[in-house]
Amino acid sequence: MLDAPQHDWSFYEAKTRDSDAAWIRGLSMKERFDLYASMFNTFWNARQSLPGDWERLDKQRWQEKLTMRRRMVDAFHKLDELRRERSASNDAG
Repeated sequence: MLDAPQHDWSFYEAKTRDSDAAWIRGLSMKERFDLYASMFNTFWNARQSLPGDWERLDKQRWQEKLTMRRRMVDAFHKLDELRRERSASNDAG
């Protein structure tokens, strides 16, 4: 029985990381957007032809996004309160 070849992906990633980053940094904004759009379209088209409960996954992702945004809003409200308290204590002194 033949085994599929095994690849050392961590070695490959370590060897290509710097050149990949340099390549991306060298792209113009339009080129970056075109690359993003191409990747998005590839995934979107693949998703359309694959079986799956995509609606449920979309709802789950949306709920996760809302949860994260609510946490961020709470954190920013707390930060504002702390800044107002510090400002008030500095003005009183």
